[in-house]
Amino acid sequence: MRKIRILILTVAFLSCEKVVIIELPEAQNLLVVEGWITNFDERQYIRLTRSNSFSDRENPPIDDALVRVEVKNSGVIDYVYTENGTYLSTGSFSGAKDNEYRAIIIMSNGDLIRSEWTKMSAQTKIVLISPVSFEENDPDNPGQTTTIYYPRITALDSANFENFYRWVFFRNGERLSEPESITLQRDIFFDGNFIPNSFDRFEYDPGDEMEVQLHSIEERTHDYLSLLKSQITTLGGAASTTPAIVSGNLTNLTNPDVVVLGYFGTTAISSGSEIAQ
Repeated sequence: MRKIRILILTVAFLSCEKVVIIELPEAQNLLVVEGWITNFDERQYIRLTRSNSFSDRENPPIDDALVRVEVKNSGVIDYVYTENGTYLSTGSFSGAKDNEYRAIIIMSNGDLIRSEWTKMSAQTKIVLISPVSFEENDPDNPGQTTTIYYPRITALDSANFENFYRWVFFRNGERLSEPESITLQRDIFFDGNFIPNSFDRFEYDPGDEMEVQLHSIEERTHDYLSLLKSQITTLGGAASTTPAIVSGNLTNLTNPDVVVLGYFGTTAISSGSEIAQ
């Protein structure tokens, strides 16, 4: 009789359904800053947009801010608006090793946004790019194989300094975002030696141009990009990192409680290219 009561109670519990409507808060339109000073002699850029909801594909651009970059103990470089939220330096210039830079942004409502000082790292040069081939099953021809290439890079880490790196890959001039848009390294295990790399996830077909960039970055930049990577690659499982605001290096000095997203940094870039063959 006891078993019958338990069964009846279980059935009654499973048959009860209640529709719960959860009201999600509206997305905040936060300022998003993306800007870099590189060692290339070019017009440097800072991009300003507003954050939006997950359903929106594009971030609304900001076209009415005053943007400049301060060079420590040197002066100020003005930026002018071009399009799509992008501001370019009025003239070409290259970031110099050990120089420090910070972004200064004045919004149309008077808010003053400023980044922390960021120092240009020393460039670590790519010496050689060697295409490595392997065979894999051809998805278009069952039973057949096809040749795929991936890059093997020779670059020497400078000794007695803690260095931080980001790798960026291009195929026929187009930047690759898959399988991994942010590829980072630090030299804690290879200080002063050749930088180990295994980039067989980045695949190239025969005849493709494989271009590789090695970005030398600051520790703070490495930590920011690492946290950003953990957020955008989380799968949402029970053990996953909970999505959260990724803190950068920018502050709203007028209203400190207002969060500013994004990052302004420096990067010394070395690049090389080779044909996959």
